Amino acid sequence: MPEINKQRAPLVHLSNSLAGLSDVASRVGQYILANPEKVVHQTVAELAEFTHSGQASVVRLCRQLGFNGFSDFKLALMAELATTSQQSLADSHHDDSHSNALMQRLVTSMQSTTFALDPAKMRKAAQYMVKARRIDIFGSGVSGIVAQLVAYRLMRLGLPAQAFQDPVLAHEVMTGVDKSCVALVISESGLTMETVEFLKIARSVNAKSIAVTGRVNSPVAKAADLVLLAVPVEPLTYGGDISPAIAKVYLAEMLATYITEALHQK
Repeated sequence: MPEINKQRAPLVHLSNSLAGLSDVASRVGQYILANPEKVVHQTVAELAEFTHSGQASVVRLCRQLGFNGFSDFKLALMAELATTSQQSLADSHHDDSHSNALMQRLVTSMQSTTFALDPAKMRKAAQYMVKARRIDIFGSGVSGIVAQLVAYRLMRLGLPAQAFQDPVLAHEVMTGVDKSCVALVISESGLTMETVEFLKIARSVNAKSIAVTGRVNSPVAKAADLVLLAVPVEPLTYGGDISPAIAKVYLAEMLATYITEALHQK
């Protein structure tokens, strides 16, 4: 199963792992996500008491997340909080402005995406693309617009990339795909079935498949060989909001730097 860099972003890792946890572990996890600043100062006994669970349950959750125990988890949590803490982006005259609230959400999304970045996966994705005979990119809705931007960026780097928003057309062009190709998808929710099918077609012919998504445990993520996590804007929004696209464009630009490096090493 694809993983994010848990040591650099334990809260992101925990958030994306909630769906697969037991009821007790999920309750502990939700408390941690809601009160991270408190948790770093609590003992395992205190956390167990606040979450109406046992100390063994707390330790078990930490180990499920890939840490040696609660102390190890707290160290990673402290590091993340220290890195993400920042001064207010506006003075007292603008504390309640919509623009600053949106800016804070976007900055947090990009910061979390940076902390969740796995350099090894980025280098692997870059190598896949540099060696690819062809790169097909698919996304629907706003993710389709991002797919077009990513294709443009890759073409400017000299790579044979093309983007599709129409699922019928995307699936038709996949008939020419083979193991020398790369299929890249952009998906916010990771739930779009057309996107999952696009990846399945690619994998059926041994083409490399990459997913840029906001949900690491989603069907789209599970259908890909490689997952690059673009941490979603919180709280989640619906109804045509384009703000979730920002983290994906940011991640694509970071990927471009890895591709440039790989091209220079050819």
